[in-house]
Amino acid sequence: LLGRPPPPPMLRRANRRRGPVPLFGSDELRFKAPADEGAGADGGEAEELTPLFLRRSDFRAAWLASGGSDDALPAAQVSDLRSLAWQMECESAFDWRSIVLVAPQDSIDLALELQQQQQQEQASDAPRRKRSEVQRDLFPPDTGVVGGFPR
Repeated sequence: LLGRPPPPPMLRRANRRRGPVPLFGSDELRFKAPADEGAGADGGEAEELTPLFLRRSDFRAAWLASGGSDDALPAAQVSDLRSLAWQMECESAFDWRSIVLVAPQDSIDLALELQQQQQQEQASDAPRRKRSEVQRDLFPPDTGVVGGFPR
């Protein structure tokens, strides 16, 4: 997969100026999609997914977690995120749905922490309302309902 033809010269120049966003993967490291995520949910065979990692260390960790040994670690095929995006846009013969970009775990942890902080801030920013105010909004006086009960 990652050994596809090189991207056009303009993209290679952009990568030299801005720096590439490396991706690490191997044709030897694949996973089966869980049946509950749509792949194989109809009783068919589960789809094989090819993970691509932003860090070489995550590639190694996934290999070891899949039961591979350190001695048998395949050579990482290295590509670039921009090049992959270009291939996805230009090469329609390949089914790109089998590619999974795997974020580093510390990035996932940080994103979850920031989401939790944001939710807590939003909850604390909301003014506390009295029960009677909430009931008045839910059951306006002209509806014939008082305190949540019909008159």
